[in-house]
Amino acid sequence: MARKVTVRDVAAAAGVSTATASRALTHSPSVNPEMARRVLKASSDLGYSANVFARALRTQRTDTIGMVVPSINNDYFTAAVEAVEKELADSGRSLILCDARESVETEAQRIELLVQRMVDGLIVVPVTAFDSVPAIEQAVQQGPVVLLDRWADAAGADYVGGDNADGLRQCVVHLREQGCSSIVYVGAQPRTSTAYERHKAFRELMEPDSGADGPGVHGSALLGEFSFEWGVEATRQLLAGDVLPHGIVCGADIIAVGVLSTLREAGVVVPDQVKVVSYDDSFLGRLTMPRLSSVRQPIDAMAAEAVRLLDDRSGRTDAPVRKSIFMPSLVVRESTGR
Repeated sequence: MARKVTVRDVAAAAGVSTATASRALTHSPSVNPEMARRVLKASSDLGYSANVFARALRTQRTDTIGMVVPSINNDYFTAAVEAVEKELADSGRSLILCDARESVETEAQRIELLVQRMVDGLIVVPVTAFDSVPAIEQAVQQGPVVLLDRWADAAGADYVGGDNADGLRQCVVHLREQGCSSIVYVGAQPRTSTAYERHKAFRELMEPDSGADGPGVHGSALLGEFSFEWGVEATRQLLAGDVLPHGIVCGADIIAVGVLSTLREAGVVVPDQVKVVSYDDSFLGRLTMPRLSSVRQPIDAMAAEAVRLLDDRSGRTDAPVRKSIFMPSLVVRESTGR
């Protein structure tokens, strides 16, 4: 059996000390760039493979962050993962991704697995606002945790999200400006913070004294799941009614895609007969016919803030919990008659 290549072998091939080679292989900024280049080339030439777990035991760091999302099938969560991974890569770190499959039990298992893998921190998009709490709080005891996009009532976890009330306000105001006097909200049951806050904002905006709906504007809500299938089902319910609303606000793009496809199948012309606006501005919503007007969240900035809070929390478990809220912006496209 061939002898395993060691750091000493890499150092000898690169003409540097073992300590310098070790620092270069961990991308330490203290190493001269030319020496670092020689070390990395020697490492590649020799086929050196670092013992990650041994180094983790020695340094108490793995340079990996764990991330758990409710469903990787949701295009918005895919964008969030990509943004976090890019942010980590810029600092020489890696991401381990887990899909909770919309299950609190699976989410808890994935969180426990990542903690056992000795990740340096966790970024979690909770499946629910309350049932996800025990697993998150247990993880907080082991290291820093940041909740992204969705909030959960978990002690010790920092939070980065968007202003859902303002985003919904922009949707309703836009539809009103487009002449809609009847508006239906198609969203999810309030099991997550995003579902709750968006529905709550819609209800408040439909109140006569809100100042946002205007004279004669009225609205109702259909609540199900953040899914394409629910968008289809909710639209079928609307089509079965006597009169279609002038405007539809969707709680997420994945719902809106189901809404648009079902309206199209029924021969309803968007935006001429019904105007549709949504939330998340995902890539999927830009492929619809017509293209979807949607609220954009600054996901790159939110990902950067989540990583920053993780780094800042490391070693400071007693620091106060922080919440960072980012303002969204409505991107108007053809589904509302741009």
